[in-house]
Amino acid sequence: MNSPSTPDVVRSEDPNAAQHLQVKIAAAEKLQATMKAANVIVRDRRLSDDEKVARLVAECGQRESSARQLLKPDFGGRIGFPDYQLTNNGANIRRMQQRLKGLAQESGRGSATLPFAGGRVEDNAEACRVRIYHDAKPPADTIAKLRSYGVHWTPSLRCWQRLRNDWARSAATQITGVQWPSAAPAATAGPSVSTVNTVAAGQALRTGVAA
Repeated sequence: MNSPSTPDVVRSEDPNAAQHLQVKIAAAEKLQATMKAANVIVRDRRLSDDEKVARLVAECGQRESSARQLLKPDFGGRIGFPDYQLTNNGANIRRMQQRLKGLAQESGRGSATLPFAGGRVEDNAEACRVRIYHDAKPPADTIAKLRSYGVHWTPSLRCWQRLRNDWARSAATQITGVQWPSAAPAATAGPSVSTVNTVAAGQALRTGVAA
């Protein structure tokens, strides 16, 4: 669950997409650190269960009921947060970081229109779409190729289009033969202190961590 201002699904065309991703990354990193710290406490054989619960509440922000639940073995006899949960969350962090990098690169790339024999390709920054316009209806094999690359027909615009990114530009090249000018690399900004401090409480509640 996310904060009221952070959507569950971050769309690339959202002008606040980078900010939303930073919030999600900060929440996932906070969760990862909390799960690791909790597992150290839960698996410490020198501590009694009551001592573990007390430390989980004080140091990891766990509610007492959630802390005691972590001490109960699961179907595989494991206590604490299972390894697969940390692995999956870590992979999600890396995926979001890569997407944030891609958004930064796209934001520094302006719109462009490139002609080809029989039409033109538009890399539309404002609409966040790569669009292929044909002067006449393309042959069946071209239509099949467009669809195979995930490019969809948009009747209202009389064009084929898909979400703007490197893959969409590569697809346009494969279909039409256009060659794109290179774009200057953009730096990826990490989550700010204010962003980290405003991570949604709901993100943590999913695993019983109080915000």
